[in-house]
Amino acid sequence: MFGNLNSAVVFAATARACGPFDQTPGRKRPVSINALASSIGRPFETTRRHALTLIEGGLIARSPDGLSVTIDAIADPRVARFTESCHDLLVRLAADLGEGGFALPPSAIDITYDPRSGMGIALDLILAAMESHGPREENFTRLALLLAIEWAHCHHGHLGPDGTRAPMIRTSDAARVLGLPYATTSRNIDALVERGLLTRSGAMLHPVADAASAVAADAALANRARQLIGRLAQCGFPMKTPGHAYIRGRTPLPDLG
Repeated sequence: MFGNLNSAVVFAATARACGPFDQTPGRKRPVSINALASSIGRPFETTRRHALTLIEGGLIARSPDGLSVTIDAIADPRVARFTESCHDLLVRLAADLGEGGFALPPSAIDITYDPRSGMGIALDLILAAMESHGPREENFTRLALLLAIEWAHCHHGHLGPDGTRAPMIRTSDAARVLGLPYATTSRNIDALVERGLLTRSGAMLHPVADAASAVAADAALANRARQLIGRLAQCGFPMKTPGHAYIRGRTPLPDLG
């Protein structure tokens, strides 16, 4: 939808700094490219280049005061698909937590839930993932691959008799799940293997077990997710019946073949 992950993150960060997703005080002031670069941990020139592309595409507005995302921009079909998909993934998270026995916070009863608030919180969660795991890998494409492979290992790895999980994701699977060209995926996975963040077992990819950086990042993200789920409840989100909040419907899990 945005051409690459960097542009998507720049858009999300701009929307949360100055966008129409909620009325939180202080979120209506345009953000400078310098502040934006600092918030997402990207070099200034990289952030500026992606911001200019988004400005030229009409997805970010530029004024003498800085950058912002307008209501007209989120009505763009590309943006609507992105934000609505992010929203429905957040709904799925809440539903899965409830079904898994987690105690969800009570919904505010005096507020009618506005999906735009949920979209903003969903973008916050994406940015929190980038911030929490960013110290492990600064390249967003490689970080996305690393997290996807770790997810596949946790949820779909075969548990062996010794209690360890056997990997079950190949380079081609990772490329298909993330919609990346095979050559791009292979090149970036080679870099992750070289850095010691992944290992190979034949054609299968395996995350490095119990990496201290991964444990710390997971804990930071879990704490932030708890805060955001609490904020979602305060927006009137139907915690007892989260399925009622879907816009497009429950997003299926990625197919690993």
